[in-house]
Amino acid sequence: MSLTVSLLVLLFISGVVAQYGWGVDYKDKSICALKGSTVTMRCTYTYPRGCVVLRAFWTKQWGQASEPPDLTDDPEFRGRLQYLGDKQHDCTLRLRDVRETDQSKYYFRFTTDQPGGKYQGASGVDLSVTDLQVEVPERVIEGDDVTLTCKTSFSLSDRPTFTWYRNGIYLSSSTDPLHLQPVSREDAGRYHCAVLDQNLRSPEVTLNVRYPPKSVSVSISPSGEILEGRSVTLTCSSDANPPVQNYTWFKGTSSVGKGKTYIMKKISSVDSGEYKCRSSNEHGEKLSEALTLNVLYLQVEVPERVIEGDEVTLTCKTSFSLSDRPTFTWYRNGHRLSSSTDQLHLQPVSREDAGRYRCAVLDQILHSPEVTLNVRYPPKSISVSISPSGEIVEGRSVNLTCSSDANPPVEYNWIKGTSSVGKGETYTMKKISSVDSGEYKCRSSNEHGEELSEALTLNVLYPPKSVSVSISPSGETAEGSSVNLTCSSDANPPVQNYTWFKEGGSSPVGSGHSYRALQRGSYYLRTQTAHVLQLSSLQNVDPNAKEDTYTPLDPVSRSSDDLYNTLANVDPNAKDDTNTALDPVSRSSDDVYNTLATVHSSPSDNLYSALDPQSRSPEYDTLATVRNKH
Repeated sequence: MSLTVSLLVLLFISGVVAQYGWGVDYKDKSICALKGSTVTMRCTYTYPRGCVVLRAFWTKQWGQASEPPDLTDDPEFRGRLQYLGDKQHDCTLRLRDVRETDQSKYYFRFTTDQPGGKYQGASGVDLSVTDLQVEVPERVIEGDDVTLTCKTSFSLSDRPTFTWYRNGIYLSSSTDPLHLQPVSREDAGRYHCAVLDQNLRSPEVTLNVRYPPKSVSVSISPSGEILEGRSVTLTCSSDANPPVQNYTWFKGTSSVGKGKTYIMKKISSVDSGEYKCRSSNEHGEKLSEALTLNVLYLQVEVPERVIEGDEVTLTCKTSFSLSDRPTFTWYRNGHRLSSSTDQLHLQPVSREDAGRYRCAVLDQILHSPEVTLNVRYPPKSISVSISPSGEIVEGRSVNLTCSSDANPPVEYNWIKGTSSVGKGETYTMKKISSVDSGEYKCRSSNEHGEELSEALTLNVLYPPKSVSVSISPSGETAEGSSVNLTCSSDANPPVQNYTWFKEGGSSPVGSGHSYRALQRGSYYLRTQTAHVLQLSSLQNVDPNAKEDTYTPLDPVSRSSDDLYNTLANVDPNAKDDTNTALDPVSRSSDDVYNTLATVHSSPSDNLYSALDPQSRSPEYDTLATVRNKH
């Protein structure tokens, strides 16, 4: 019994060789393995002579009171664990496809046929698991010296040979790091390393090589011939890392746009030329080769200065050679014309030919821009209009307007009779009077000629003026004889009615512009045109008079307030209401003379009230104070 106890004590204390022949010898006390690799734990064991080994296995637990589990029974190791030893003295173990979870301490244990004959090597084997990792510099610029290293988290037991791959393609095998000196943009890609006959590979890492723009080029869309009026897109392409940040477009030496694409809508001939693209990033810039843009266009050529009557030819010109003789189509103001060649003849040209012209070719695919044919000509179709229309009454405002057709526009001159009276398209006469009556013409002129309008006759209507009464015969007249009273006046239209009155009578004593007076007394005259009723002054007929007692004042030489200042020599024997009111049938309430009031033998001043200024013409302002001078 004491022997058994001592054997058990030796079992748990033994390291390599225990007393009495029990022992386990681990060849590697610790192993550093790569993830995915295969590990071999070599060992040997001894036991006393005469013992037969019944069971030998590896475990991860230190067994004391109970039996530790056999790794071959663990599902985590199924298919990966292989015992290479025997039941004699070899206890070697192989573990394939090492995982991070396999990291642990491993022990060998065996059991014999002897009572209490069990033994477990106490020191065991420490297994550490690591992974491969490619280490690359954080920032790499083309031209740098770059080294890639295949690293583990701790030193491997052996110095392995590393195999390098880029984008899955084999590069080299070496125990040294991978050197890229100098590095170029072609070295950029996905790298990984491998060891142990390719069974262990590192994850892929990307080597990012930064470089300025290279291989800058310009493409055009659509390709082929570029016809005027279409849309064209230029695209800039370049190889750069980081990608190009700025694209700048140049036509010749002038900057015309920015961005990867440059679009020209409705391209025209002025867009023809050489275009370049400048690409730039933080590491540099580069200019593309020039792309020559040749816009195929049509253009109508017109003479610079065309005068009506000239022989004019319009030509449809192309910026390219036409292989065949194509059919040209001509348009004026959008309407198709009959010509089908590259020239349009206008012989002679007239003002009706002026307008917007364009031509087309290639089955209407290519159109020229519109150009304007400006035909210059002297004034034509000159006319004069008057406003307001209808009868022109003295005192109103009248506008004469001249119109004409000319190119370039005309200057206007107004002529009355043979005298120039004004300039401009409109001639305005404010408060027109009888002196403005006459024939008016408008002369229109430009640099190519002049023309005179037909005459427009302006007939100003006005009331009687300068009304006067003359006595014939003049001088002394024998009592009982008669005299002729004759009225003269200026009016338009002419005076239609002359009516004679004798002071003191209410009825007319005569009509016509002459009246034969048989009785002594004072006479007055009423004249009437189609527009105005006028009253003359009183005229005294005295057979013994040596001269005309009252001659009408000349309205031309007197102011309107002086025209008729006094109605004198009133018969002292006259009855009341000597001068009867004018016939109310033939006048309105606003007639010039509303009433000739009562004449007394000793009248006071202003016996005849002032005429109503709203209903009379300025020629007869007042029938003023009547004085008794008999």
